[in-house]
This record gives sequence, structure tokens and C-alpha cells, in this order.
Amino acid sequence: MIKIECPKCKHIIEIDKDQYNSLLSEVEKEEIDIRVKEREKQIKETLDAQYQLEASKIKTSQNDKISELNTQIEVLKQKLDNSSKESEYAVQKATDGIKEQLNKKDVEILKLKNDLDNIAKVNDSETQKLKEIYEFQLQAKELEIKRWKEFREGDSTKDIGESLEQYCHDKFDEIRPYAYPNAYFEKDNQAIEGTKGDFIFRDYTEEDKENETVSIMFEMKNQKEDGNTKNESHFKKLDSDRKKKGCEYAVLVSTLEPDNALYNNGIVDVSHRYPKMFVVRPQFFLTIIGLIRNMAQSRFEYKKEIIQSRKEHLDITNFEKELNDFKEKFGNNYRLASEKFKDAIKEIDKTIDHLQKVRDALAGSENNLRLANDKAQDLSIKKLTKNNPTMKEKFAELEKEELE
Repeated sequence: MIKIECPKCKHIIEIDKDQYNSLLSEVEKEEIDIRVKEREKQIKETLDAQYQLEASKIKTSQNDKISELNTQIEVLKQKLDNSSKESEYAVQKATDGIKEQLNKKDVEILKLKNDLDNIAKVNDSETQKLKEIYEFQLQAKELEIKRWKEFREGDSTKDIGESLEQYCHDKFDEIRPYAYPNAYFEKDNQAIEGTKGDFIFRDYTEEDKENETVSIMFEMKNQKEDGNTKNESHFKKLDSDRKKKGCEYAVLVSTLEPDNALYNNGIVDVSHRYPKMFVVRPQFFLTIIGLIRNMAQSRFEYKKEIIQSRKEHLDITNFEKELNDFKEKFGNNYRLASEKFKDAIKEIDKTIDHLQKVRDALAGSENNLRLANDKAQDLSIKKLTKNNPTMKEKFAELEKEELE
């Protein structure tokens, strides 16, 4: 028998060995359970601490990556918005430039139309002036015929002077200072191929003394000097002299054929025989110069206006060409930029899609960690040692060492 003293009441109890072993076993089992629970609690707290630390690290890393990805997505979206705005601004700027060019073109076209209208008005005015001149000449015709008759009836040597050439030269010098200040009127002293004319008249613009407006080759033939020679016999030589000296018009001042009614009527146009040739009596010498010069000046002004109009038209043509070239090049550049812009948008969409997938994967990883945490929270020594004799034996040894 084995005697056991109660620690409280000091009562001694006698039990056999089997009862003692059974009681000892129960005590040991309760002590082991207490220690196992404490150990389980310690392990669980350690695992919880480690999990919380790792989970915190992983979550922090995930949050950093997600924040970085969100930042990248926002940057890409901002770049996309900026690219869209820049493209819209470029298109708007180019459109405004084209509109401005078109407005300038419209202004140029309107100016050209106004210039053409002004030219038409000037031409009408000049035509009216020429008409008035011819009407005046027509009205003065009878008076000139009368003067010519008086001239014929009088002493021709006394009226004309020593010669017809001197007479014409003197008459021109009388009006040169105020009527023809820029004109050249001198004797033709240079013989070409054995012939020369009598006088050459050239007139110039006030702006440019070298810009010739009209030129006339004169031949003077006096009845008293040439006998009964016909006017027509001098046409060929006069036309040849005109061409040799580069003159535009040819005028024969003649007193030949005094009884010919055609020549006595005044100014005779013989351009049907030779280009730009006239036959006049001496009293019409200054008149023919004035008529030819006025026609030439009107034609010269009209020619200047036509040249200016052509230049302006050429400027507009060049402007249209440059505008069309600009529009074509801009269209090509816009097309290329649009294609690049679309490619960039596709790439950005792909990047956003890829980043979204990464974000979803990280979110899935966080979910798996949560499930792992739940499983760790549900972990216990009993579950670990269930159906595992080896683990039970190890834990038993550990508890035995702690009791000792």
C-alpha cells in the first residue's frame, strides 16, 4: 500500500499501487494539457506576430506598387490628355493659319478686281480723251485747210524759210520747253547702208529718262527742192530708215503733189502700204507729233497697268500655289501625326490593360494572404499533432524536459 498525505488537511490516505499510478497519470495529464495549451498559445502568438509582420511587409509593398501603378496610370492619362490637347491646338492653329491665308487671298482678289475696274475706268477716260482730240482735230480741219491754201498762195520760201527741214526744226523748238521737256528731236546724221532720215523724235517718261514711250522717223520733202516727185516714191526709203534706227512710227512731211486732194486734206494714214506711216503737210507737223505722242502715252500707261495687273495676278497665282502646297504638306503631316497619335493611344491602352492585370494579380495575392492568415489563426497543437505520432512524441518530450 502507498500512503498519501493531503496537503491541506494532513489526512493520510492509503491506496494501492495501481490507484496511485492512475491518479499520477491523471495529474500528469492535466499538467501536460495546461503546458500544451500554454505552448500552443506561445506558438500561435509567435506565428501571429510573424504573419502580421510578413503580411504588413507584403501589404506595404503591394500598396507601394499599387500606388506606383496608379501614379503611372495617371501620368499616362495626363500625357494622353496633353497629346490630345496639343493635337487639337495644332489642328486649330493650322486651321486658323489657313483661314488667315484665305482671307488675305480674298483681300488680294478684291484689290485686283478694284484695280481692274480702275483700269477699265482709266481706259474709258483715255478713250473719251482721244475721241475729244479727234473731234477737235475734225473741227479744226477746215481751218487748217484754209491755212494750207493761204500757205500755198503765199511765198513758200518766205513762209517756210530757207528749207522745210529748218522750218520744222524751228516750229518744234518753239514748243519744246513746255510741250516736250523730256523729248529728243535732232537731225539724223548717222547713215546706215548709205541712207539716213532727216529727223528723229524720241520721247521719254518723267520718271525714267531712259524709258522711251514713242519714236518717230521724219523725212522732209519740199516741192521747190524736189520738183514734181511723187510722195509715194519716198515711202520705201522712209520705212527702211525707220527700221534701221529702231523707230516705231514714220512720218513724211511733204509739200509734194500740191494739187493732190488726198494729201491736201491734212493727215494721211498710209499704214496699209507701210506699217505706222503717215504723210502730212508742214502745217500738220506739230499736230501729228502730238497725236502720235498722246496715243503712245495712253498706250504706255495702259501697258504699265497691264504689266502691273499681270504681276499682281502672278503674285496671286504664286500665292495660290504656295497655299495649295502648304495645304498638301500640312495634310500629309497631319495624316502622319494622326497615325502616330493613334498608335500612341493603342500603346497606352495596352499599357493600361497590362497595369490593370498586374493590379488585379496583386489584389489576388492579397486575398490569398488573407486566406493564409485565416488558416494560421485556426491552427492549433491538437490539429498539428492529430494523426501524427511523431509530433505527439516530440511535444511529450518537450513537456517532460520542462517538468524536470
